[in-house]
Amino acid sequence: MKIALIHPKMYIRSYYFFPLGLGFIASALQSRSMNFAFYDIHKNWTKTSKFLKIVEKDGPFDIFAITALQSTFLNASDICNKLKDKFPNAIIVLGGKITVNSTSFLFENFNIDYAIRGEGEVAFLELLEALEGKREKASVKGLLYRDDNGLIHSNGESDFIENINDFMIPFEKFDMSKYVVKNTVQSPNLPSLNMVSSRGCPFACTFCNFSKSRYKRMRYYDLELLGKQWDYLIENFGLKHITFNDDIFTVNKKRTKEICSVLKEKRLSFSCSTRLDALNEEIINVLEKSGCKYLCIGIESPSPTVAKIIDKRLDLDRYQKNIDLLKNTSITVNFGFMIGYYGETEETIEETREFVIKNGLIYSSFFATAFPDTKLYDLVRNKIPDEEIYLKQLSQVDLSSDYLINMTDMPLKKVYSLHDYLVADSVINAIRIDLPFKRIVRKLFVFYLVFMRKYGIKNSMFKRIFEFINIVIVKPLVGKNN
Repeated sequence: MKIALIHPKMYIRSYYFFPLGLGFIASALQSRSMNFAFYDIHKNWTKTSKFLKIVEKDGPFDIFAITALQSTFLNASDICNKLKDKFPNAIIVLGGKITVNSTSFLFENFNIDYAIRGEGEVAFLELLEALEGKREKASVKGLLYRDDNGLIHSNGESDFIENINDFMIPFEKFDMSKYVVKNTVQSPNLPSLNMVSSRGCPFACTFCNFSKSRYKRMRYYDLELLGKQWDYLIENFGLKHITFNDDIFTVNKKRTKEICSVLKEKRLSFSCSTRLDALNEEIINVLEKSGCKYLCIGIESPSPTVAKIIDKRLDLDRYQKNIDLLKNTSITVNFGFMIGYYGETEETIEETREFVIKNGLIYSSFFATAFPDTKLYDLVRNKIPDEEIYLKQLSQVDLSSDYLINMTDMPLKKVYSLHDYLVADSVINAIRIDLPFKRIVRKLFVFYLVFMRKYGIKNSMFKRIFEFINIVIVKPLVGKNN
């Protein structure tokens, strides 16, 4: 079989990353000595018409395997539909996070033959066996398909992959010179690549995919195998920094020390995400000394009322010491917050203000957004007037500027105003300089935020300017730890 792996465009070009999901599918194909072609439409920012001409020249293909996030919905749908029109005999398979949507939604909006829900490596290989007549489609867990009578079937979610080391991305099969680059926010001056060292998350925050997921247990990639990948990327592409996309990097402290030791040995700096309660003084020291450049920590809401609804299970008083320790490191720490969550009030936002001002943090926040197959989505479903329109809106949502569903009892204008003034006040407070004309500066800052929300964030050039101002100008003024 001749197989094409396809990564569609996101709604905005400024995001750069290697499509890890397709990398893992490539590893599955390699395990069966099967070749594939790879098309990264997002990275190359290719027009669909041009992409179809390239495919026609490279083909014919038997199978098009397309990965999609909610943010690639529009382009993925367009590609599926046009591929089926152009190559009606080819089989189109859809995978990725988009498949958490309802089965009917997927088959109505994507001209596909199959979809795979859940971890796709084993399920995709089993689908290939089914297409070869070696097994029944009904036996492929995670497979969504139409039968000969046009009826849609769902085989639930794919099986949990116990040994993820069976599927190591074959980077040598990709042109990694396009991905080991210096334009990431976390490491703007170092050749960097996004990777994962683990899968899973033991927590269940209600806004997160893991709130209803079966894939919660932590699974770790073998450090020796990871080390070989890093050596290949260092030797051939000058890799110097890794942005870890692990959901929670430091949950296992023994593992954290081991991986940091290998990173330090290979002189690789890195960025990662974690929680306050997955840190202690020893681990913070290990992160700093081993080359951690950028650390994301989701606090979401310091208000006990909202935190309980989020199911964050984080005692901020207990872990205040970790905040204080982080503020004295050389690591750029982004303490992430969320505004407008279900149950949010002016009082809970005031509690957030007090926490942010007390700790001298910049209020770096996202607007609460309900994604399909989360507990939050179930909570606010009755607030969505047209579910299909809403799901399509999610394909272009920018969490830092868009508030699609007002989950509060406050007027929408009030939520935006409270957000903007909280951001402005947190920056002015964090700079710790008695600014002249402080009231005017505050107004100008709010005007800037409103402008960016309405006109700038979804423009690639403006977004990168926004990130540059935040990382290169604002952060150094207030100290790295915000």
